[in-house]
Amino acid sequence: MDLVNIIYSYINRFINSDELIELLTNIDKRKFSKNEQKEIEKLLEDVKKTIKIFPIEIDQIEIKRMNSLNHILKDLEKISANEKNSKEVKEFSKNKYDSLVKEKDKVRDSGPRYEKLYHLLVNHSVYLDYCKKMNDLELLEFITQYISAPRTPNINQDTFNDLVNAGIKADKRESLWRLAFNYYGKKKDFTLIENYFIEKRDDYYLTELISAVQDDLNIDGVIDKVVNTKDKKFIVNCGKRAKHIGIFTEDQLKEIKKNKLNNE
Repeated sequence: MDLVNIIYSYINRFINSDELIELLTNIDKRKFSKNEQKEIEKLLEDVKKTIKIFPIEIDQIEIKRMNSLNHILKDLEKISANEKNSKEVKEFSKNKYDSLVKEKDKVRDSGPRYEKLYHLLVNHSVYLDYCKKMNDLELLEFITQYISAPRTPNINQDTFNDLVNAGIKADKRESLWRLAFNYYGKKKDFTLIENYFIEKRDDYYLTELISAVQDDLNIDGVIDKVVNTKDKKFIVNCGKRAKHIGIFTEDQLKEIKKNKLNNE
């Protein structure tokens, strides 16, 4: 799994080519067969050659990332400058600001170098072999090591449901929420996940799910399911959390209460 994690980190731009070389150089080769070790050594040499030939050029993904960071940094500056905010809020804002500045200054691969290394890595035989060996629970945990990765494994709905069922069997609620977040906007049906959170009366993960992937859910359907439990404590807790994290406005919550709860 070490090689798979290293490659997954690179293709999602969480590490750059310098870190990639360092990780491949120091990988524990004792975990691999002699033939696999040779393939990994060859991969390392191919990576080094690619780096020498292809430059880093700013691409659209990197431009979008930088614009997003700059927007967040400006918001944090406003929070720090607002005299109405408490000392704790300002301190939190400053720490977050400093962390994001370091993130912004970090050199990331993009352009020709990234594209060439991407294709080299994802088509590597040892990487592909270990990907195929993962069972459903291992694949679920592999994908959800990050809350939201830009490039997730290309899986169909049946495979997605298999991962969800593996997570349900092991009661991996955090992983199920992260799985949905990773496939947000990728035409996946999250019904199994929402049903499980409702079945478990888990207002925390249900509302976090709605907050993360709201546009991919049938919100009216979810509300109906919650109301149909007739579990007043669960319904009230869902409403409180939805209001607290800003899923619905006050007017929307009143409308839900008027049209749904009052009709029960």
